[in-house]
Amino acid sequence: MVLKTPSPQKILINHKPNSSTGNTEATTRKLEMELTILNKQVEVRASEKKMKGYTRRTDEIAAFDLVIVVGGDGTVRKLLDTLNKTGTPIYAIPGGNESLFARSYEMSTSIDDLLQAIAAGTCLQQFYGLISGKGIQGEKPFFHMASMGLDSLTVKNIGKRRGPLNDSIYIWHGLKAMCSLHHPTVSISIDGKPVIDQGSGYIIVANNSAYARNLQLVPSATPSRNELVVGFLEGAKHQHELVKAIKILQQKPANLPMQYFSGKSITCTLHHQPYPLQVDGDYFRNRDIEAGSTIEFSISSAPIRVLVPPYLKNPVLQASCD
Repeated sequence: MVLKTPSPQKILINHKPNSSTGNTEATTRKLEMELTILNKQVEVRASEKKMKGYTRRTDEIAAFDLVIVVGGDGTVRKLLDTLNKTGTPIYAIPGGNESLFARSYEMSTSIDDLLQAIAAGTCLQQFYGLISGKGIQGEKPFFHMASMGLDSLTVKNIGKRRGPLNDSIYIWHGLKAMCSLHHPTVSISIDGKPVIDQGSGYIIVANNSAYARNLQLVPSATPSRNELVVGFLEGAKHQHELVKAIKILQQKPANLPMQYFSGKSITCTLHHQPYPLQVDGDYFRNRDIEAGSTIEFSISSAPIRVLVPPYLKNPVLQASCD
């Protein structure tokens, strides 16, 4: 799972100008200057609004030795399939509200940390998830998780809000979602085997244990294995959401009484009424999943390459290095 690569010379910096932190433009320009001083060939591009924008740039991206993303998880997600096709490694500078991807690999805004990673040339091969189903054109990638519950109701409330997002915005919309909280009723199969039959509760399909400041709703999930993990909390109640909120503030694992299942292919059929799905922190396709629909979550057939800092200590990811 570990690759040693030559020090990259041609580097693409892909940044989201209107990211949650609102400072990606300045960070990008500083990165460009520092890398140019080191005789790296650097090009800067603004992030694409849709994944197909990167698909059209596949040949261009293939010509680079490294893609640096300055932005959040949504920016990374749109690049996944293109990075898979090109084999170009990725490094992320956190610029989103959560920036789970960067945090998973202990990446920071420090240019020195980036330069250490470039010098070390250590890449992890990491798998990601795909979502398909009726009405979904092709397979939509995700790196961290997809879920239905309070978090998906919250991101739906936030909708297409523009500009930086902060904790107070999430808290406000989370409280609004709590007031109207109801859970989806689903049937779930893992690799063709039924495990949940019309159960009502919170569901999360995870490729990574990173979630909301160490909440770890699915602690065994890791992109180092080519399988996904489902967490299901049947009969989820308001008090479970209160526990999650407290644990987020404490930055501790939630330790909720969830059921867990794992496999390469997961099907989820939604019953009774439509429900929003959140994917890596975004409202999936900006419309609810229709009642009666079956969506499939699968693991990518091949991994992407992630350039990691030499000081990486994340135990789940570090298992790849053993």
